Amino acid sequence: MMKTMKAMFQRNRNLFCMLLLMLCGYVLLHDLLGGTLFLHSDWDSYTLQALSWREGRMDLGQNYPWLELAVYNGKYYVSFPPVPSVFMLPLTFVFQDGTPNNFLMMLLALATSSAAYFAMRKSGMRSSSASVAAFFYVWGSNMLWMSTDGGVWFQAQGYCLLLLTLSLFCALYNRRVAAYALVALAVGCRPFAFFAFLPLLFYFCEKDTASGLTLMQSVKKQLPSLILPALIGGGYMAYNYARFSNVLEFGHNYLPEFTASEHGQFSAVYLWDNLKKLLFLPVKFENGRLVFPFFDGFMFYVANPLFLLLFTMLLRQLLFKPTLPPLAQSARRPYAYTRAALLFAFAAELVCLCLHKTLGGWQFGARYTVDMLPLALAYILSLGAWEPRRYEYVVMGLGIMFNVYGVIAIYLFT
Repeated sequence: MMKTMKAMFQRNRNLFCMLLLMLCGYVLLHDLLGGTLFLHSDWDSYTLQALSWREGRMDLGQNYPWLELAVYNGKYYVSFPPVPSVFMLPLTFVFQDGTPNNFLMMLLALATSSAAYFAMRKSGMRSSSASVAAFFYVWGSNMLWMSTDGGVWFQAQGYCLLLLTLSLFCALYNRRVAAYALVALAVGCRPFAFFAFLPLLFYFCEKDTASGLTLMQSVKKQLPSLILPALIGGGYMAYNYARFSNVLEFGHNYLPEFTASEHGQFSAVYLWDNLKKLLFLPVKFENGRLVFPFFDGFMFYVANPLFLLLFTMLLRQLLFKPTLPPLAQSARRPYAYTRAALLFAFAAELVCLCLHKTLGGWQFGARYTVDMLPLALAYILSLGAWEPRRYEYVVMGLGIMFNVYGVIAIYLFT
């Protein structure tokens, strides 16, 4: 046993060093925030939902004015998909309504970085480079700020990011049932994760056709892998129908914020204004101070610079194809359709996010777009073994510093 553990440590010592660095970082950040690591965030609707399930109710039994609750037929419901409540359920037997959700968010962040690390290693990346990039994947994004608080919104995105990153990891190891099922579970955290099914389907089809199967044979091969995700989706529909008499309604449409809105929760009238915010609303430097909005966010690629790396790789593909990382041994540029599907899913999700009335409300950065990080990472890894260039390391460092600043700024300045 000791030899096995020693061998595992030697193989992944960069990973363990990365996790130790993250752990120490979270301890220091929570100390600056007032010793909050083991406290319970009162913005946690999922713990309340789990407690209600234990009492045999799907509603919460009363109003909690500080939470975003759906009001339907005079009852108060959690207005978010149910998967995080499933994970919180066993914790309520130990902690009741005081679940350590701040600590849980840290664990989700550590697990997400670990999943990203192993996905990068599978794609051929060196261990040292993978550990830096996996650290950046979480700490160089808005997930750093969200991972310091166990509020309902942040748990939803934390679980979604972890599940989609694990799905990428499983896909690279050809674990098809698990990859599809993890996306289905991510949909139960953030519904627009549904778009990740498309590149998965293309990836496995291209993998099959490269091994000699026809497209139709590959599609038929996928069907058994979709049974478990279909059952998970059916569970959502039954749950939604039992609560709101609508298989597609998770509850957000019954938030007072949207029932009182002229255009409701989603509308094309929100699209252009939200796109302008995400694409062009800058962070300004005035009189020696950074000036940025705390509501609805700013340019999404500033606080989430993995997207900047994605965009530069796309540009290099168009202009300097020979300088790209080496592709798999094939003359036909393997997984071209998968990359097209990834870009389509990325664009479709961005548009759908901008059709929403708000872009995440009070926040640092553009937190909704964190949901698209696994799509960006999947595209980068599809190009072959990624070894970051010097300027990419600079971007990573700046991204991490900016998001550490953001964690502190969001608590000090608001």
